[in-house]
Amino acid sequence: MMRSFIGGLCVAACLSTAFGQRVADFTAALEQAKGSKADIAVFIHGSDWNRPGEAAAKIWNDPRFLSGIGSDVLLMDIDRKEAPTDADKALAKRNEKGNADVRSVPAVVVFDCEGRMVGSLAGTAEIDAAGGLIPATKKLLATRRERDDFWKTAAGASGMMKAGRLGQGLDRMNLGLGPKGAYKPVFEEMKKADPEDKSGYIAKYSFSGEKLVDLALGKAEKKEFTDAEKELDKWSANPRLSPKQKQEVEAARFALYQRWPEKKDKVRPTLEKMRDVDPKSELGQAAANYIEMLFKEKKKGDPQA
Repeated sequence: MMRSFIGGLCVAACLSTAFGQRVADFTAALEQAKGSKADIAVFIHGSDWNRPGEAAAKIWNDPRFLSGIGSDVLLMDIDRKEAPTDADKALAKRNEKGNADVRSVPAVVVFDCEGRMVGSLAGTAEIDAAGGLIPATKKLLATRRERDDFWKTAAGASGMMKAGRLGQGLDRMNLGLGPKGAYKPVFEEMKKADPEDKSGYIAKYSFSGEKLVDLALGKAEKKEFTDAEKELDKWSANPRLSPKQKQEVEAARFALYQRWPEKKDKVRPTLEKMRDVDPKSELGQAAANYIEMLFKEKKKGDPQA
């Protein structure tokens, strides 16, 4: 049994060069990726403090891992130690561009051959929900391929169709315009192809919930309620908005209706709509809390009733 197991490891190790390669740091990985057009998969953990990452690290470092995720992939890991040595600090500098801002560790992050982040799965819950570390990594690699399929179609299209395919590629990653605006050139290409935004994607990728709330408050202060409502209605009608963006439109509408005496009766339906888009999200839960706080029904026998 042991001999068979060791033999399997040896075969996997021999095959691994055909499936991918491990690289010492992100700087080296990026240099190699640009020439080979390979994806870069990064495992982020903390070896001297993050216990959940210990088991994942064993899987990541197993020689069989490369053969499990497919070809044209460069693997590396970033160890966020609490007590780094001088050598660790030097390595961290070479890993800066790959040290993604993830919510928790362990995490797996995939970058394309240009060093642009494609997606991440952070924390054991997200990785386990994807089926484990290998399926999680394969899922992110598939996201890059699907993104590029949309963009290949866009290359042969024009106008609204081209903008739509570029937008669908961005949608597939769900990263907005990416960390540090990595995908802003794609957005500029969309604007050039579809200046009237018939696709709706330009509005989606220039959307700002904060600016919309500011607009609602500013218009309300000037008593320009109808103008503000028309602007919000325009955003609501855009079918391209993400669930979070739809909630942010309703949050701005809530701010407007609270200050518009003739629309006080619309406050609760607005909050309910905001909640129902995604009840488990932060904005959905905030809307539910506001409903309970503002419209709590008084019970019989309540002295304040």
